[in-house]
Amino acid sequence: MKPIPKAALCLPFLTAALLTGCGTTTSTGQPVMQALPAGKIDTPRLTAQGDVRDMKMAEISGRIGAWAKGRIGAWAKGQEINATTRPDGLPSTFAENLPSWQSIHLAEAQNLAPHLGQGVVVAVIDTGIDPAHPMLQGHLSAPGSWYDFANGDTNPTEVPTLSNGAYGHGTAVASVILQVAPNATILPIRALDSDGYGSSINIAKAVTWAILQGAKVINISAVSNVDTTLTTVLNLAATKGVYVTLAAGNEAVDKMPYPAINASKSGDFGLRAINVGAVGGDSKMASFSNYGRDLEITAPGVDLVAAVPGGYAVASGTSFSAPVLAGTLALALGERQNLLFMGKLANQIDLMGTDISKLNPAYKADTLGNGLLNAQAFLKSVQ
Repeated sequence: MKPIPKAALCLPFLTAALLTGCGTTTSTGQPVMQALPAGKIDTPRLTAQGDVRDMKMAEISGRIGAWAKGRIGAWAKGQEINATTRPDGLPSTFAENLPSWQSIHLAEAQNLAPHLGQGVVVAVIDTGIDPAHPMLQGHLSAPGSWYDFANGDTNPTEVPTLSNGAYGHGTAVASVILQVAPNATILPIRALDSDGYGSSINIAKAVTWAILQGAKVINISAVSNVDTTLTTVLNLAATKGVYVTLAAGNEAVDKMPYPAINASKSGDFGLRAINVGAVGGDSKMASFSNYGRDLEITAPGVDLVAAVPGGYAVASGTSFSAPVLAGTLALALGERQNLLFMGKLANQIDLMGTDISKLNPAYKADTLGNGLLNAQAFLKSVQ
């Protein structure tokens, strides 16, 4: 029996009304997934037979947010909105998120990207989504492009089991992307169950599927031990021109997990992938976020109001920092770009980060990556 790498979803813990979390477990078994050639999929091989459930969610310490209160605004009606249309020029998603969005200069970035990600497909490889949620309606890819690798069918709807900790995670991730890039198109791909378990094999299948469905950005909020199949498929995504955003993990350690660490390496994948740590709206590192010399950048990931099946919740975790980067990439990809930066957007995001070392004296400066995402500076630099 060949060992299957342990893996963990960098996800929130949601029981009734609560979100947070990330952790790992170990399993063994025989993998059946092989990297598929671009432009072709052998349909029978998309089933999950033989897969080992080697992903598990774990809680993190710290305050866990409750169901969001306050203004839902246009999202409640499922309207497409320009997040900079408020008279005061501030994003008009959720008032609770304004400090986070102001810290990355989101409103200014959206003014530089008036298409707001229109026409850009962002794949969310996760626990599925709630396709009926008003925040997602009108923003999903055609149903024929959806897939559920956890169950081996074409319905990636989240399984409604509130007692399971990961339920709602995929919907929340998708909603964060849409707060940053309101006109982006979400490609929902379910590869993990509502209990937080799944297989790295299914993640690899999901990445291949996303490539074939025309995704320009893939968000993966999961970590694992090194998996050669997943590495091969992620490298394929990079060679096909796809950007990948990766959560840095929530173990509060000076180390980048796989596959996030691969984003800091040279080569096509390193150029098109980016790993992301979490900060609060005050630009201070989240107590749970991983850090280190291989961290590339940070983004808001503490107490973000996000959609979950049937409502809204406050979410924390590097799981939610990664989709902030995915949305920012979508903003850039939706506009005409300077040819000098074609294929180099992830690297340019790094270079445009804001130094946060003085706000985080407990951390060595070289463990905070390139600082905090500055969406405005990034958009301005690539146009």
